[in-house]
Amino acid sequence: MKILKRIAGTVLILLLCFPNIQGTSISEEEFYSLFRLVPRPQKIEFKRGRGLETSKLWGIYMANPDEIPVLTGIFSSFRLAAKSETGVITLNLNKGINLPSSEGYFMEVSDNQVVISATERVGLFYGLQTLAQLLQDACETGRKIPSCYITDYPAIGFRAVHLDLKHHLDAGYYYYELIDRLAALKVNAVIIEFEDKLRYRKVPLVGAPHAISIEEFAALSRYARGRFIEISPLVQGLGHASYILKHDEFRSLRDNPESDWAFDPLHPGTYQLQFALYEDAIAATPYGRYLHVGGDEVGDLGKSENAQQSGMTPFQLQMYWLNKVCKFAEEHNRIPVFWDDMVFKLSGLYRTTYDSEMPQQVVDNLWAQKASFLDTNILAFPRNCVFMRWNYDNPKLPGNMNALGWYRSHGLLVMAATSAQQIWPMLPRNRSNFSAIKDFCQLTAQNNLTGILCTIWDDCSPHFETVWRGIYDFAYFSWNAREETIEKVHAAFRQRFYGALMADKSCEIQDLLEDVLPFWETALLEKGDRENYHKDYLLIDLPDPKANDAWSLKYREKINAARNAIAAYSAIRERITNAFSLSTRNHYNLKILNQINELQVFPARLILLLEEFDHADQKGKSLAKEKIENYINSFPLLRKQVEDVFAVTRILGNPESYQLDSNFHEHLANGTNNTDWMYLYELPMIEKIRGWISRY
Repeated sequence: MKILKRIAGTVLILLLCFPNIQGTSISEEEFYSLFRLVPRPQKIEFKRGRGLETSKLWGIYMANPDEIPVLTGIFSSFRLAAKSETGVITLNLNKGINLPSSEGYFMEVSDNQVVISATERVGLFYGLQTLAQLLQDACETGRKIPSCYITDYPAIGFRAVHLDLKHHLDAGYYYYELIDRLAALKVNAVIIEFEDKLRYRKVPLVGAPHAISIEEFAALSRYARGRFIEISPLVQGLGHASYILKHDEFRSLRDNPESDWAFDPLHPGTYQLQFALYEDAIAATPYGRYLHVGGDEVGDLGKSENAQQSGMTPFQLQMYWLNKVCKFAEEHNRIPVFWDDMVFKLSGLYRTTYDSEMPQQVVDNLWAQKASFLDTNILAFPRNCVFMRWNYDNPKLPGNMNALGWYRSHGLLVMAATSAQQIWPMLPRNRSNFSAIKDFCQLTAQNNLTGILCTIWDDCSPHFETVWRGIYDFAYFSWNAREETIEKVHAAFRQRFYGALMADKSCEIQDLLEDVLPFWETALLEKGDRENYHKDYLLIDLPDPKANDAWSLKYREKINAARNAIAAYSAIRERITNAFSLSTRNHYNLKILNQINELQVFPARLILLLEEFDHADQKGKSLAKEKIENYINSFPLLRKQVEDVFAVTRILGNPESYQLDSNFHEHLANGTNNTDWMYLYELPMIEKIRGWISRY
């Protein structure tokens, strides 16, 4: 209730501070304290005079109604007006206006009218998205939109979000919702990593039993195209090929006969198979410009008999494969995209691109010594390829900057890749990776790179709802690469995503969850992590009934951390409860966060029950043991509650007939066909405790 009162007071202050926003000039700072737009327009100029009362707006006019872009959200219920007049949004296509991008637009708000002008329909569409946010905030804060003139356009031309289907599928409707939500943020591309979740026609064995058809993905692509989002496919190879090479039928195509990880780049069958998959992926994404061919993290290439007989080096083998697949892409009117880490691994420079502990002098020396290898082999680099320089933590490191500079100095196309979700279990961390996203967006804009992709990796397969804050950060900075603080951007996220009353810092939930989850990850372990699916691990010991207090002394740090986790749980739960009252949208997201909170506190409460047993006398131990048994018996209900909420949008688990691969990279979400991987340490700990109870 204290938070609710504080929010109400904040809103009252805002209303008192700006009583005459209509008819007077207003500063940008004042404006953006009420209207928190994502992304933020490049320029806004305020004018005197009447602005816009939301209740006055009723229609849309365009001289040629056939050119009106798809009307989404609130505008889908607007009438088509016969002329430009009061209460009408007028859309103008004008090839003669001066904007730096075809996606740009001008918007004028005055006298209860709105005029949006652009050179292309996409600009009109994006102008409407900005207007929709203005209207939403005006309604929720009880304000009028001030008279203003907006000039807006993107800092980066290609702004893509990654949809990784590696280890799970969502319900079909959720993908359409995702497209609508991305379009509202002016994201203009999606790269779908199909893996085995496409029902391939030319190689049916590769498609999973629950894969989605080519026709269904093509329909999604058409829907996205209408919202100015182009979908392109990512089909993994040379490495990351376990979803293919796990099948005995393709064993002969392995580079290492004992591993399903990588293809033999010199086996003709490799290309026959990969090209067939490419053709199906292209058919599923008929409007995409790109074909992402993967090619990263191949490892020790060159173990096949063909490779050893050839005498080719790993670098030569890698580039031989890359040139073959790039030629295919060109012949099929696609621009190939390639993860570029192997280029720098095989030239001895990769560590300089990611290791923040490496001294500047060492970086400089390595580039002085080894860049000549790249220069010497420049002809091996296909000119039609986009080299995707991925760095998810520190894109401004000197080595990464050198890599970008090397591409540009040799006239090669380079695209950036940042990340809103790496391999964090249950929830993204580092404040949704805010700094890395901001930095690489700014570098992309400053260096005029080909574009930027925001990856969302499915290795640990968190629910997609947990990733939206990082996507909003990406949308903010990939459109407008200005310098801005995390506090302001995340306040804008809360307002946009939940409602105006959630903008206050006291409503922040995800940060609190980020801070408490590291304890949950390892609370039940002697040492280790939950970022990977480990078959070998060591659970904590259980108390010896004959050695009072010894267990508590040994695990004193865990016990203190458990108390902190329980306190954090209570604070998070209170904020989520308040958020349901304050927010006007995305309540499902809050339900997801609530279930994550309920799950994370389970180990903490268990540890404190074990402590109670450890300290108790003989009679007290019987009571404590009963509490422990009752508590672990409650876990199936907790699991059901988590999965019931997750299953609203997510298809949980794989069909029984699904064949898991070798899990070479030990992905958490690839550990089991069912959902046991979500409770990697809870389940064995419960079994361990059952055995302990039976012995005492």
